Amino acid sequence: MARDILFGDLLREMQRDRKTGALYVSVVEMSEDNVRFYFRNGEIYHLRYGSAIGNDCLDILEFYTLGSASFFEGFVAPDKPAADMPKTDDIIARLSRNRQRVKSR
Repeated sequence: MARDILFGDLLREMQRDRKTGALYVSVVEMSEDNVRFYFRNGEIYHLRYGSAIGNDCLDILEFYTLGSASFFEGFVAPDKPAADMPKTDDIIARLSRNRQRVKSR
């Protein structure tokens, strides 16, 4: 059953529960891509949306409306993580500021 949750709170839960896998987040604006957050022991180690990765991805996320989020246990990033990835706490703080909600499944 889906639940409505602040996106920042969902990321905090993933960190607290030390999740390993991928969180795919749909974008309401017409897009065939999902925003993909890759976790290892609760820490975000890779992030991408389309061709944007790492900090570049974070820079554009504020301009999109997030839809639903699905977590896939054990998924790993298919490519090399970005060298400019901020720490998980910084990513959560940044994405929490806009107070977006998602439907988490």
